Amino acid sequence: MSQATSSAFNTRNRYYNPVSRIQSLIQNLDAELITLCKQCSLPKNVGSASLNNDSTISTAQGGSQHHQHQHGNSANSLIQQSRPTSNANSAGTLAPDAHKRMLRNTYRTRVIDAYRNRRIFTVYGNYHTVRRALVRRGWLEKLPASRHAKLQTMSEDSLLEHARRGNDYEAVVLSKMINNFPAFFIWQSKGARDLFAEVKPYRNRVRRSQFLDFSTKVGLVGCAEQERWFREDGVCGMSYPRVYRLGANSVEERAAFIEDFHHTQARALLRYLKEHRPVDMVDLDHGIVLSTTIDYALNKVKNMIRQKEHYSLDDARIKMPTPTEMVENQSFMVQSTKVLHTNAKFKVNEKVMTEYARLAAQYLDQIESLRPDYRWDGCRNLWILKPGYQSRGIGIVIRNSLDDILQWTSNNQNRKYIVQKYIERPCLIYRTKFDIRQYMLLTVSDTQVTIWTYRDCYLRFSSQEFTMDDLRESIHLTNNSVQKRYKNKLTRDTRLPKNNMWSLDQFKCHLRHVGAPDGTWAKIYNGFKQNLTAVVLASLDETELTPNAFEMYGCDFMLDEYYNPILIEINSTPDLSPSTEITARICPLAVKDCIRVVLDIPRNPSAATGLFERAFQVNYNVNKELDGTRPLELNGTQMKLFESLPKIKTNPRSRLLRKILNTVPIPNGNKLSKDKSKESGQKKVLVVYSAQIIISAAINP
Repeated sequence: MSQATSSAFNTRNRYYNPVSRIQSLIQNLDAELITLCKQCSLPKNVGSASLNNDSTISTAQGGSQHHQHQHGNSANSLIQQSRPTSNANSAGTLAPDAHKRMLRNTYRTRVIDAYRNRRIFTVYGNYHTVRRALVRRGWLEKLPASRHAKLQTMSEDSLLEHARRGNDYEAVVLSKMINNFPAFFIWQSKGARDLFAEVKPYRNRVRRSQFLDFSTKVGLVGCAEQERWFREDGVCGMSYPRVYRLGANSVEERAAFIEDFHHTQARALLRYLKEHRPVDMVDLDHGIVLSTTIDYALNKVKNMIRQKEHYSLDDARIKMPTPTEMVENQSFMVQSTKVLHTNAKFKVNEKVMTEYARLAAQYLDQIESLRPDYRWDGCRNLWILKPGYQSRGIGIVIRNSLDDILQWTSNNQNRKYIVQKYIERPCLIYRTKFDIRQYMLLTVSDTQVTIWTYRDCYLRFSSQEFTMDDLRESIHLTNNSVQKRYKNKLTRDTRLPKNNMWSLDQFKCHLRHVGAPDGTWAKIYNGFKQNLTAVVLASLDETELTPNAFEMYGCDFMLDEYYNPILIEINSTPDLSPSTEITARICPLAVKDCIRVVLDIPRNPSAATGLFERAFQVNYNVNKELDGTRPLELNGTQMKLFESLPKIKTNPRSRLLRKILNTVPIPNGNKLSKDKSKESGQKKVLVVYSAQIIISAAINP
């Protein structure tokens, strides 16, 4: 081999496949393989050793001609010709070394075929449904180090002794043979490093910036801020509770949250007046809350209505309150808290309170027509605090005191807490809170990003009845990871499931039972699609559009009292374990349908996608000329305003003015001494002053 050829070979990619060398090795072993196969398949009634030797010699002599005739055949076809009808008989009739060699050549043929057709995969974790779906499609698994770890320490010969079709030994042997090949399908965790990026494998991760990563609570806040630019009625729109990031560097957001807390308190007081009878709220003799508290709340909501109707960018700026406003705010918060938390009485008569209740209802209807999400608020001003980058209900608390919320976030700054308005008026089933787990699949091709939604879902119930008087997680958090730690309340409605989950069919039956309007589920499902489309579109600006990337998300929704879906959070690694009979059915089906969409649709656009349906599709263009050799081109024609400039008669006064200005001396040098600079400055002032006199004389003769 020449030096140039040697250097070129050494600089090749480490995943270079020497197919020609492997083929030559297989062809050189064909003659010996045929000889061994015929030798081991002789009849058992052969009498003497000499006869056996003679037949062996004759076989060897004739083997050369037979090998020349079969030189173009592959090793796989030869093995198939010499293989008995039963694998068990093959192992029994062949010599051990010959049997190993036969298996090794068979496996090598399968490995080469898998590499040529890009059918090598790696799955990290216990996602056996993914493995089975890929194996059924003819893929070979490249095992991670943690899978069959003991068997991977064995030698290849030892593994071949025990290898049988479909067992673990065969899987490990194949994995050892493809160890130096890249994987073309990778199912990995979110924090794992992206391997084999140069071959663009199918990978179950779509990467995006931290600010717009909607699978985290902080990133979902960023998407909620951006989605207004993509909002379109009937196509995409996000229903999401008000939320603020209360980190160490978010001074403006803390100020905005404090202002929102005060506004919410004012609306909560008006809602309290609307939902209670006037006679139950007044005590003219012993009441401790003055009517000025109601006046303050009415004025605050009235100003909110005026700002919403005439919104401008100046209104979006956070204005720090004056000392007088701070005192008034503090006094209002103290007095209104007495009413909302302890049902304190107002020191007014019933007639005045009736008028206050009428105004409160009027103002609430106006502001809620402008901000529909205010309908989710109640009379408690509750807020839920969540760690920005954790899931499964870890670290979540509910508070209704402004001081408690600010203190909690200050004490846990490393957890990047967000504070979100708690939905105090959710849709309940038999007085119990629930949420809905909906699956979304995101796929990226060379030119398109496609959003898929699953037509099946399931409900998750709390183990306790819903109440606002108790803020424990067993009542307000419906995550299965939280609820599995608690027992169902004995007095809970018996129509609720013991495993705290419902299928979609059970929920549809409940809607019919309670007399929900026709098309309620279609309205809910369309709301799911619009919310998820808005979130994905809001995140695309900072998403890595890597071809063949995909990801399946678990999206959690709640419903308000009018069956409108509200997006709560999106999980990038949803729990797919068979925790109940509901998840044991839907989770494997969702994974199988995910593989159908990812692998079958690119090869056959009309292939079945199971229960996944295409909700939205975005076309994008990527400049594939990464070498930068082609410069930027600008095409166009020069625009002519005039064929020839019109002749303008000059005014004698303008000629006189031009002659005077042209006589103004211009200094030659830039560096002047202090004295010269002062003198030149005085001369310039005189010249300008005289020029102004001349100009005024020319204009006003």
